[in-house]
Amino acid sequence: MRHILLFCFLLISFFAEAQVSLPKRHVQVYAGLSFNGTGDIVGFAYDTEFGKYFKKKSSWYVGMGGSIHDTHWPILYTDQSGNQIDGSVRATTAGFQISGLYGYSLVRNLKHEFLVKIGPLLRYQSTSYWDELAVYPPAGTGLPFPVVSFFNISPQRTLALGGNAEFVYNYTISKKVSIGVLAELQLDTNGDTISQFLFSVGRRF
Repeated sequence: MRHILLFCFLLISFFAEAQVSLPKRHVQVYAGLSFNGTGDIVGFAYDTEFGKYFKKKSSWYVGMGGSIHDTHWPILYTDQSGNQIDGSVRATTAGFQISGLYGYSLVRNLKHEFLVKIGPLLRYQSTSYWDELAVYPPAGTGLPFPVVSFFNISPQRTLALGGNAEFVYNYTISKKVSIGVLAELQLDTNGDTISQFLFSVGRRF
């Protein structure tokens, strides 16, 4: 008898949850680590996104965000007075982008959602990263400090089309608030390959 009652309780709970309507829209804010494969440099990324479900498991999204990556080429030397000098070359790459995505939820219920998203993007980027760099030590130049020579082939500012694929898990902690994680890979016509691992906070309605 106990097993029958337990089965009935689970059955009622399942149908009660199935009848509760799921949110149709949500806004999410993302932030986390970003890796620019073009220069193999680590950085920070952020994104804001609005999404709407047009079927239970199908949805579309519009997002705006950006990333910033930096690196350096260490150059340390001692001057004629015996002082340690840091003459390292530093470079920063930063970009802003807008994207449109189609999403399909492999799992979606009141608490859990796992979905895959894919779509195009438009990215503006500015960089001080060099294409080639040469460092000449004092022994080769006769100067009391290293000499650095830059060769820039790529443009400093670019506007590129691309696409990205995302794998997202969202957990709803209340009726309107969710938290989640996102793993993303994006490519563009500038030759950049950017992978990201971001955390999110969302508002559902």
